[in-house]
Amino acid sequence: MDPLQLRALLTKYQNGDASASERAQVDAWYDALDAEPELTRAASDKQTFIERHWQQVAGQISPSNTMRPMPTVVYRLAAAAVVVLGIGLGWYFLMNLAREADSGRLTAQTGKRELVSKTNESSQPLRVALSDGSTVTLKPGSRVQYPPRFIGNRREVQLMGEAFFEVTKNPERPFLVYANGLVTKVLGTSFTIVADAGKPTAEVVVRTGRVAVYRQTDKQENESDLVLKPNEKATFFRADSRLVKSLADHPVVLRPAAIKTHFVFDDTPVARVFRELDDVYGIHISFDEQALVNCTLTANLANQPLSAQLDMICLSIGATYQINGTRIQVSSRGCP
Repeated sequence: MDPLQLRALLTKYQNGDASASERAQVDAWYDALDAEPELTRAASDKQTFIERHWQQVAGQISPSNTMRPMPTVVYRLAAAAVVVLGIGLGWYFLMNLAREADSGRLTAQTGKRELVSKTNESSQPLRVALSDGSTVTLKPGSRVQYPPRFIGNRREVQLMGEAFFEVTKNPERPFLVYANGLVTKVLGTSFTIVADAGKPTAEVVVRTGRVAVYRQTDKQENESDLVLKPNEKATFFRADSRLVKSLADHPVVLRPAAIKTHFVFDDTPVARVFRELDDVYGIHISFDEQALVNCTLTANLANQPLSAQLDMICLSIGATYQINGTRIQVSSRGCP
């Protein structure tokens, strides 16, 4: 099998389309890479090394071989990537497969037209305008690929690195971002994606609107969508293919006009303070209103992040708070 055929097979493996015998061949190849002690090779030697190990295992596996329990496709690819990282070229080879799988989706949309590729090689954010009016702000070192003009019923782009998206609303043509095994689907909103190739996780953080996030290997996206609202994030753990929803690390005020009138309190019932924070950030804050009936707050919480605001409030009334998923739970014995 030549390198192009091997590349095609690994793409099938990644997408979950490989047969039982093909999966066995790929698993055996990864095991051969695991067992290799030599980690420092010239580039030409590394390519020979990869191909040689493939030829050794390609003829040894048949459909009748007994197969060991196989972990998920994403887990196996992530584990292999860590192993092959040590030999340099192998890591580059596998990451290219992931990128090519994403690019293949875009090519299907654009036909034979070339994709546009923008890389931020500066030290400042780079704003990229798309044909539908949407914009992508790339962090330094990040890259986005997209068709020169969106056609069909989907708008699809590929991201490598970190970027902030502002998507033009179009309910008839959803906007999809492919980023290292994670797919983010929106109709019109703003959000940040962090999907660096060298990291074990990918994140999506929503600022406005709603987005649906799912694994790229999921065949039926609607069955596995994780829906995010503003100030929520999804974290994709590549090693075990988990998607976890939680609060954004740094929640932002969703109603900027409220900044001037909120966050300055004078002998204000604490229950009211929590309700105002709930409203301004769009984050549910649970508390025992009866326990807080005698608690008041006099403080200026302006220009403070939510975490500092909660710390100051809880310190003043002897309370504590805990973040549970996308909610905040306040516990207090009350005030005299």
